[in-house]
Amino acid sequence: MPARVAFLCNPVNSTNRLWRCLLRQHLSTKTHYDETVVYKYASQKIKPVSIGQLLKYRRLPLSAENILDSVTYSQAELPVRLAKRVISFHRLPFIVGTNPHISQVYNRYYEAFDRLHAFAPINDLHSEWVFSRTLEHQTQLLIDVIPEIAQGFLECKQYMPREERTAFINDLIRSRIGLRVIGEQHVALSFQFRNEQKAAEQRPDPRTARPSSADDFWVGTIHTKLMPARMMEQCAQMVQNMCEMHYGTAPSYYVDGDINETISYVPSHFEYITCELLKNAFRATVDFSSKSARSSHPPIQITITKGEGYVGVRIRDQGGGISKQNMRNVFEYSWSSVQEADSVDNYGKSAQSMAGMSLQTNLALQQGLGGPIAGLGFGLPMARLYAEYFGGSLDIVSMEGYGCDVFLRLRSIEGSVEDKQI
Repeated sequence: MPARVAFLCNPVNSTNRLWRCLLRQHLSTKTHYDETVVYKYASQKIKPVSIGQLLKYRRLPLSAENILDSVTYSQAELPVRLAKRVISFHRLPFIVGTNPHISQVYNRYYEAFDRLHAFAPINDLHSEWVFSRTLEHQTQLLIDVIPEIAQGFLECKQYMPREERTAFINDLIRSRIGLRVIGEQHVALSFQFRNEQKAAEQRPDPRTARPSSADDFWVGTIHTKLMPARMMEQCAQMVQNMCEMHYGTAPSYYVDGDINETISYVPSHFEYITCELLKNAFRATVDFSSKSARSSHPPIQITITKGEGYVGVRIRDQGGGISKQNMRNVFEYSWSSVQEADSVDNYGKSAQSMAGMSLQTNLALQQGLGGPIAGLGFGLPMARLYAEYFGGSLDIVSMEGYGCDVFLRLRSIEGSVEDKQI
């Protein structure tokens, strides 16, 4: 191997300025941009927004002033956060940053930055609508970056220490959550405002009070009266159907506890977390039934509990549990994708219908069901990050040879975490 290539591939030299310079040159040439613009935005400080500020529009009807106030913050803040994420790719080792999957994610972040920062200051509803549709499109493009990142780091794991890979992925995902919360919140408010305008126009007398509806509980993407039991029923049904599709069989489930409890939360986050946990429970149960030759599958028990300002969800399965040796690895990215031992994120070998697919394909196939499918190493780490983002937690208790209890604790967004900064 030529000396220069050997130097660039050596993880010991991953902080050397040479490869950083080469990587910056490579990426900026590939995307044809003036990096001084990106660095100008990236040098600005992030201006966090509190949950209380996101919920300040909870009292309907929304006004044009509310929407313009929301777009002013989004237009100023999102390019700064996107620019910081673009620059973070420059700090990767050269051979990692030039991986085609990671480079593709980089290009998507740059494209989002380029499209959003180009808008002139917005001060009218027409310009706001154009910006919102562009923001909606760019947000959708960033939804499936995780499969690309997973594939890229799987191919490049020998060129970065595990701690550095984990730190980069954690920062990327936390940043992605913040970007989506801010961006999707404004887009939802924009649509909500226009739907209210249309509804008012259709009333015989626009001055009459608007009738109450289920939409009153929505503030952008936040649902102020979300029922965890109902969400768990929906998610469990989806996962059960998916399990039957892959295995030809699936365990039953039931929901008990405080089934009428409500919480203020982002439904898409709740769905992502619980779908990942349920995928693990269903897969483990079916796999352990096969290994132990038991005649039927024990049901999955889902219990809802209420606390002061939070809701707890316990998912109990009889899927054989996790060995002590593997417990310390279950929250590591991509760990289970290269293991064949029992773990909460890899219950044996994948179903034969999935055996010939790549990691990226398996992840991408499941984007419509709350994200990556359990068994490929990103489900649990991401679920824990999502749970912790608003002050919650995710814990696992395993009884090897029997099953697992997974404890999810979610704090209500409204009130208890009013000062949480995004």
